[in-house]
Amino acid sequence: MLIIMFRHSFIFSLLAYSSLSIAGGPLVLEGPSGTTPATYQNPNITLHTENGDLGILSNAEADALVLDAFRLWNEVSTSTVNLIVDQTQIDVDINLSNFETYLPNIAGTAFNADDNLNPIVYDSNGDIIDAFFGSGQSDNTIGFAASIITVGASYFSEGYAVINGKNLGLTETIFKLLIAHEIGHFLGLDHTQVDINNQETVFAAPSICSTRESTAYPLMYPFVCRDEETLHLDDISAISALYPSADFNNNFGILQGRFVDDSNRPILGANIWAENTVTGETVSIVSDYLTQGTGFYKLHLPEGSYTMHVNSINTLFYGGSGVGPYSSNQDDISFLDPHPITEVTYQGDTVGSDEIISISSNEAMIIDFAIDGESTVISSGEEDDSFADLFGSTSHLTLAAIFTLLLAGRHYSKRRGPGNRC
Repeated sequence: MLIIMFRHSFIFSLLAYSSLSIAGGPLVLEGPSGTTPATYQNPNITLHTENGDLGILSNAEADALVLDAFRLWNEVSTSTVNLIVDQTQIDVDINLSNFETYLPNIAGTAFNADDNLNPIVYDSNGDIIDAFFGSGQSDNTIGFAASIITVGASYFSEGYAVINGKNLGLTETIFKLLIAHEIGHFLGLDHTQVDINNQETVFAAPSICSTRESTAYPLMYPFVCRDEETLHLDDISAISALYPSADFNNNFGILQGRFVDDSNRPILGANIWAENTVTGETVSIVSDYLTQGTGFYKLHLPEGSYTMHVNSINTLFYGGSGVGPYSSNQDDISFLDPHPITEVTYQGDTVGSDEIISISSNEAMIIDFAIDGESTVISSGEEDDSFADLFGSTSHLTLAAIFTLLLAGRHYSKRRGPGNRC
């Protein structure tokens, strides 16, 4: 059985904005128990560019664009990710006539997952995107990326990215950010919502990318609203948690626990974030992001003082734009009772007063709290063992047979409207 997890995503052109305004947890859970965030075992990941042009960009110009996008991830000092570009192994122009030699085939029966290549394909005229997603889709699609993993394994084997060379009216900065966003998914990162107004919409007000300054939007927000070539703290925390450097713990502390209702029943698929009381920076995760049914959350935070908040996932963020594991469609758990959750701030034991939480590097704090914002006590019999390691691991049924391949990724499209959806 082959499972393909493309989350279809869309690029929206900006309307009525004077300036453009722009990560979350793990994208794929596998491992023997089905709760291990998937990564590349060796963080020194070589991706192989082809030798064709990318639309009006020469091959050299396209390679330079990709290198600039990679640099955003490579420069995270608390992460071991080191993306390398090899321009020698694919000495051909990959096009409609030969792309199935390097990418999964259209029929989904061959993945080319053992050729020791991670191709970056420059789809100069959009033919490959049309072949995958239908005629004319290259007029709307910026590209797509994926990584391949054997069900039950903990590590991706290989991956790839396809970039559309058609002129879709994007600035060079936005093009770089979109490539970097896509590579974030390639590396194993999901979308994230942080503290952005969860009522943002493309249909009415407040419109996408309009409720905060551009730097408040992470790169891995479902819409690319960011307009500078940097990462948000949420992106840095997320990639560092997946690929931690040796001194990661010396730079981050942990805030973790369970989010439950007033009867201590776990609430799944809620957006939880911590906000630094001095800088205003935020880091977020989705409750029960390890799909253990416990309401478990874990935030990796730089040393400082924080308040903790919860609300529901924006109802716009499902499917290709999903945030967390419970947003595959509009009827998924993130959108069912007790959702929508009106924003809750953790009160501790003093109702009416936001609790200030002090986080120290290399230390973990455990806070179980309820939907009313108050502390709660989870009995020892209800505790999960998610505190054991960086992300946690408990028993979970893997819904596929051995040797089954799991393909995970996103693709990006362009539609009329405000903002850039990824």
